[in-house]
Amino acid sequence: MAKQSSLFSFFTKSPPPVSKPKPSPSPTEADLPSSVQRSSSSPKEQAKETPQQAAKAGRVDAKRNDKSSKGGFNKLFGDKAPAVKPSSTCPFSAGALVWAKLEGHPWWPCMVVPQPLTGQQMRGRGRSQRVHVHFFDEPATRGWVSTKYIREYQGSDSSDAKTGGVFFSGKPTIRRAMELADGVMFDSPEKRIKIPLCMDPSDEEEDEEEDMELDTSTLTDDCSDEEEQADVKAKSSKLGLRSSRASTETGNKAKRRRIIVASDSDGSDEEFNPQKAASSSEEEEEEEEAAATLSSEEESTHESESESPVKPVKRKRPAEKPAPLKAKTPTSLSTAAKRAPAAIAVDTKSRLSAFSAPDGFESPSNGAGGAGSTTTWDHEKLEWCQDGRRKDGRRRRQSEDDYDPATLYVPEDFLNRISPGMRRWWQIKSQMFDTVVFYKVGKFYELYHMDAVIGVNELGLTFMKGTWAHSGFPEIGFARFSDGLVQKGYKVARVEQTETPEMMEARCRSMAKPTKFDRVVRREVCRIITRGTQTYSVLDGAPSESQSKFLLSLKEKAEEDGSGCCRSYGVCFVDTSVGCFHVGQFPDDRHCSRLRTLIAHYAPAEVLFEKGNPSVETRKILKASLSSALQEGLSAGTQFWDAQKTLKQLSEEDYFREAAGEDRGTGTGFLPALLKSMTSASDSLCLTPKEGCELGLSALGGCIFYLKKCLVDQELLSLANFEEYVPVDVELERAAGPAGFFAKTRQRLVLDGVTLANLEIFQNGTGGTEGTLLERLDTCSTPFGKRLLKQWLCAPLCNPTSIGDRLQAVEELMGAAAQASEVSELLKKLPDLERLLSKIHSIGTPLKGQDHPDGRAVLYEEVTYSKRKIADFLSALEGFKTMQEVVAVLAAVSSESQSALLRQVGTLKSGQGGLFPDLSAELRRWETAFDHQKARATGVITPKAGFDPEFDQARASIQSCERELQEYLDRQKKRLGCRTMSYWGTGRNRYQMEVPDSGVSVPAEYDVKSTKKGWKRYVTKETERLFSELQGFEEKRDAALKDCMRRLFYNFDKNYKDWKTAVECMAVIDVLLALSRYSQGGDGPMSRPQVVLPESGDQVSTFLELVGSRHPCVTKTFFGDDFIPNDVVIGCPGGGEADAGKERASCVLVTGPNMGGKSTLMRQCGLVVILAQLGCYVPAETLRFTPVDRVFTRLGASDRIMAGESTFFVELSETASILHHATKHSLVLLDELGRSRLLVHSKWSWECSRSAVNCLQGGARPRTTARPSPAPW
Repeated sequence: MAKQSSLFSFFTKSPPPVSKPKPSPSPTEADLPSSVQRSSSSPKEQAKETPQQAAKAGRVDAKRNDKSSKGGFNKLFGDKAPAVKPSSTCPFSAGALVWAKLEGHPWWPCMVVPQPLTGQQMRGRGRSQRVHVHFFDEPATRGWVSTKYIREYQGSDSSDAKTGGVFFSGKPTIRRAMELADGVMFDSPEKRIKIPLCMDPSDEEEDEEEDMELDTSTLTDDCSDEEEQADVKAKSSKLGLRSSRASTETGNKAKRRRIIVASDSDGSDEEFNPQKAASSSEEEEEEEEAAATLSSEEESTHESESESPVKPVKRKRPAEKPAPLKAKTPTSLSTAAKRAPAAIAVDTKSRLSAFSAPDGFESPSNGAGGAGSTTTWDHEKLEWCQDGRRKDGRRRRQSEDDYDPATLYVPEDFLNRISPGMRRWWQIKSQMFDTVVFYKVGKFYELYHMDAVIGVNELGLTFMKGTWAHSGFPEIGFARFSDGLVQKGYKVARVEQTETPEMMEARCRSMAKPTKFDRVVRREVCRIITRGTQTYSVLDGAPSESQSKFLLSLKEKAEEDGSGCCRSYGVCFVDTSVGCFHVGQFPDDRHCSRLRTLIAHYAPAEVLFEKGNPSVETRKILKASLSSALQEGLSAGTQFWDAQKTLKQLSEEDYFREAAGEDRGTGTGFLPALLKSMTSASDSLCLTPKEGCELGLSALGGCIFYLKKCLVDQELLSLANFEEYVPVDVELERAAGPAGFFAKTRQRLVLDGVTLANLEIFQNGTGGTEGTLLERLDTCSTPFGKRLLKQWLCAPLCNPTSIGDRLQAVEELMGAAAQASEVSELLKKLPDLERLLSKIHSIGTPLKGQDHPDGRAVLYEEVTYSKRKIADFLSALEGFKTMQEVVAVLAAVSSESQSALLRQVGTLKSGQGGLFPDLSAELRRWETAFDHQKARATGVITPKAGFDPEFDQARASIQSCERELQEYLDRQKKRLGCRTMSYWGTGRNRYQMEVPDSGVSVPAEYDVKSTKKGWKRYVTKETERLFSELQGFEEKRDAALKDCMRRLFYNFDKNYKDWKTAVECMAVIDVLLALSRYSQGGDGPMSRPQVVLPESGDQVSTFLELVGSRHPCVTKTFFGDDFIPNDVVIGCPGGGEADAGKERASCVLVTGPNMGGKSTLMRQCGLVVILAQLGCYVPAETLRFTPVDRVFTRLGASDRIMAGESTFFVELSETASILHHATKHSLVLLDELGRSRLLVHSKWSWECSRSAVNCLQGGARPRTTARPSPAPW
């Protein structure tokens, strides 16, 4: 007998049920409140009762009322039933701020409040316990939420509410709700609940009111029915049979009413539990087996009960067929006596089944079974699948060095024992054991075994019934659930059905001896999604943030030369949402300074490296700086390709066929310009790498392999969008002199990872963005503008001419306030066109449609996805129309601008010095290409005549064939002399000539096809030939229409360069507007910096003169007082004659009391210089300086615990890097070293500080602001 599921699985400390059988009330009576329960005796019997009997009856009534108030627990536990906590013991008091989650909705900021009508704050008990909350929304709403979906709210700055957190969301409505919650976060709970609350009843309360109105009206009928039930119960008790709900309601099939009580309503909002229905049905089957006297009429009544209205639930996997029931024979008295202790009403029992523990599932907190539980899932019983005993695909054990954790060895005998569908799942899972497989079955994605456990734990899915872990969700929910796992660091594989059942049957018929494993629809992996390979297709959903997520491929080679470089790196990183590849190779020092800078500027979400290749130092950097990024090692040669294999694969796959066009004569037309430059000039086939580029091409090979594994290589590489990565400090080494160095336009200010962190440019000390320079400047209206602003901040300008040109553009936009405001409003309407262009290319590329599994996938929501594609395409067209308006508005400003940059981005190519392409003709062409509104509504694009040649040709052939058929009919009318003759038929029976029976003599070549009264329908060889041709042309038309969307997108993508140029120009305009808003939005004076080109010669003069400066990110203090300005003068000679011959001081020592603002002044000086070279006004009265080539910082005190480096070691490493790389044009911000107050340690710190300053001033003499360590005396 199967294990009985009951409350004892959860309340292990409760006493066992009493063995003495007790008579139980009728099912309906047991569930009624005490106020409506009928008396067990008649009025006459009550009148005859003695006082002792009345007192006894009173105790019985009190016990019955107590039994009703405890929801039926005494029926199982007797007088020792555990006391139920009252609703006042709510874990969250009124006014508490919480995160709450309703089924099918995301986490939402809420406040616990009493129900406005009843004052009730809590409902239910145990697992069905719920709390009444107020949702922060506009307009506000309220509802009951289960306590298991309530978490404490700690503000929008908490780690859980930020990117990667449990409660993070990019939706504007939820962000707005977080702002409302933050607004009352510091108020007292009493003050919070006084805010305007929602008074409208929730959907659940309205349903309960309707049910109560219905049930109250029929309460009298039910009570009369109970008397009949009592008689039936009395008769059955004589036979030793326990009562059942079916037997008590046999005579009342027409009056099936349901009384809603508190215990019923408490579980109405509970999430769907697939075990509920199954466990309830199993219990009822056991009762039927014991009570064999049930008639067929009673069984039909029981079946009708299961069809009564219930809460809509999610799809449930069909339960396995139960064992056949025993023959129903009359139950003996002994059997009845054994079953008597379980005399519980069926209605109550089915209601309590919500608390039952199914077989193989111990508790929600331990759903996976295993350690700490008495039962386990089936996959946990497989010895070859357990940790420590697993083998990879090549049967290597986990203890071996070359073990591959991404594969799993599955024994062949196990595969032969399981079903064909599950066999295919294990075959896929064995090749991607580190990936969560979303396995398509019909219209649902299913998760099995260990993947199902992850889905339940991480996504809140529900286990389906059975001993093997199983969960799932509908196809339309793929975007939400896949993104939830990807953001938590999982890999997700989407497995689709790539043939229909009809196609499967046809395939089996073509086989000689198909096996049972062949008789299952074919399924293939169509996409693997990771955090670094998200492309945000129509199935994946929209991105939650605007910043890029890079996939970095890295290869290292140890080198020793006289220049101090001890290693070289080859890198390739790509933003898969945009499709832009960056490839490069560079030498690095022993501190890995350039690698650290690369990681800081382009923070990767995922890192690929060759197994055994990175050195210990590199691995420490990856572990310490990229602790949250996914890191995966690839096998050398087979997965992480070398340079030769990379070039060979690029040649064989022919990724760049469309980009190269027909230019194939020289044999080098299949590679983009950058990749050609990395090949040997002596090899005309471009299959030999150039010297000094081997590592970069090898890193590209590792990246391509991984993209190929994720099935996105074709759509990304076919863009042919490659850029060379050159470290920002490489130009320093190539410069011949200071004047020529700063005159180069492409040279940038070097900001390494340490400087970005110490100056809090992108992130503050807690990992957030509040108070950072990026947060202060970022008022961009477009996502691509935000990305460009971050790139500008990573590498500001060094050329004074370029800086002045950008400052001039900002100044002119400040002067044109009306145009700037109008342009800002227009820019807010633009979607993320940079990513949309990549999506349109992915849909339109012919490479993906030829042999990609997605082209064969059977999608049941194809219409929805088509509508999304069309919506994205039309959104892109509207965005480019808006860009045309932006250019028209800026025409008056840009045409007369003295800034070359503003003229280039704000003027059409046809104008003087403009770079913005003229898109008007192309946009008009697409405006008339098809009916936009019809396509948006239907999800089908029907091109107009003259736009799609294939569709036009098929349509013209159809019209020609129809014309011939009509001409043939006209000839036959004249031949037979019958004007009423016409074509008849639909579908495949079309074009039958309908002729009257009487008075017409038909030729011998007429064959009768069908008849009706008074008419005959004929066909001839000519009509059959023309109709056959017509059907062929119609099939061509349908095929052309099916592929029409892809061809239209492909035609749009042919002008990719123009569309991309327009987006780049708009991004520059957006960033310039953001800089202009900051430049005129300061609380104090904002000045235009003066950048002076340094003098050439042996004695190069560098200086910095900063007067009345304020911190760029701090406008006012919390007390409302203005920020106290400061002056910083470095390298400027004195104004008097006595100072004329003195050497200019290049170092400034900053002293003062603790918390006097010394470190803030240093940061302020560095940030103002960065702002000035960015091309922005600065918060100061005046600023004059020579360009800075690099900003060095040694600020704050922090360790690198992941890299095993102490605080003092970090300080010394940063100081050593400064001493090694600083030049005459650098700016050094040197805080005290050591910071110890011990006498011995203070002497060390003092000596370190003094030695560092002396070394700087005795060597390169950079501009330095230093805070010396306290003297030990």
